[in-house]
Amino acid sequence: MISRNSLGNIYPIKKLGDVADFLDSRRKPVKECDRIIGPYPYYGANGLQGWINDFLFDENLILLAEDGGHFDNPDRGVAYKISGKTWVNNHAHVIKPKEGVDLDYLCRVLENYDLTPWITGTTRGKLTKGGASEILIPLPPLSEQRRIASILDQADELRQKRQQAIEKLDQLLQATFIDMFGDPASNPKGWNLGKLGDVIHSAKDGPHVSPNYSETGIPFLSTRHVRAGKIVWDDLKFITEEDAQIHWKKCKPTRGDLLYTKGGTTGLAAVVDTDLDFAVWVHVALLKTNHDKVRSEWLVSMLNTQYCYEQSQRYTHGIANRDLGLKRMVNIEMYIPSLDEQDKFVNFKNKLMKSNLLFENSNSYFEQLFKSLQNQAFNGTL
Repeated sequence: MISRNSLGNIYPIKKLGDVADFLDSRRKPVKECDRIIGPYPYYGANGLQGWINDFLFDENLILLAEDGGHFDNPDRGVAYKISGKTWVNNHAHVIKPKEGVDLDYLCRVLENYDLTPWITGTTRGKLTKGGASEILIPLPPLSEQRRIASILDQADELRQKRQQAIEKLDQLLQATFIDMFGDPASNPKGWNLGKLGDVIHSAKDGPHVSPNYSETGIPFLSTRHVRAGKIVWDDLKFITEEDAQIHWKKCKPTRGDLLYTKGGTTGLAAVVDTDLDFAVWVHVALLKTNHDKVRSEWLVSMLNTQYCYEQSQRYTHGIANRDLGLKRMVNIEMYIPSLDEQDKFVNFKNKLMKSNLLFENSNSYFEQLFKSLQNQAFNGTL
């Protein structure tokens, strides 16, 4: 993340409205239900939103979030490039650099910018065109812009490759699961059959009340912190220990439990592999595994198979407020191999996770390297 206070005084500082044109008048929102699917990408504040049968733009441009962007966590990205025939809705500003301004460089300046000084609104932050025009941009000579963009591109490529390696290991794990136990849909090895409810002691969720967040305290996890196979400890919110005690009376996560998303994005499972105290939002179910029947590390891989995921989607009700009810999720069907066979898989998984940890540590290093280069680039010390 960069901010207006980290720009330094080496390069001239310009306003975005002076170095780029806004093409906002040409954008047009189309409700998803009214879109005719076609070959052209349909973009919004945070990237690709779908596909459409027509286009509004046909050139290299930058999109900068207007509303609905990651303004509270710009490291997730608030600007990105588009090219070719595209359609843009009214949630992203459409920016075209003026002569003497390199598009790649300008996008690198904007992509992780702390925009809070120019955001209006409280419930839903908004970056108006007037506010966006005031964003401060360090502007070295064009050749220097291109040099900086090239260095950041190379650093970004390194961190992307590390992330791809992590994803490949995840794919290998799921492929090994199917190889060892067979496709759950057909159960070719004839394992005993059962349901999720047969292999857990309980499925509970947090209190059905909105939490009061605090600056520090007990980490409070929501669905965005649960991905298939892992808990993500980024962008955390906190509640007081007093409020946490209320949550823990209903469900308190402990090592070996499973978190299973049941609201919004449903059907993703991860194992609790920490002794850290934390609480969960109502949209995250806490599954207490019956260790006499299944290993937690095996069960989480089972739930993240395509077979179980598709069942979770059938059991998810609602459109605007999607919910995978506790009483429905326990009916998800699965096969149940012997504990000896599960242990073989868990042993393989543990070895693979050691490699994964090395990649994640190196990925963290390259992430920090990129941020360091980013700050040096825009304060004139790169």
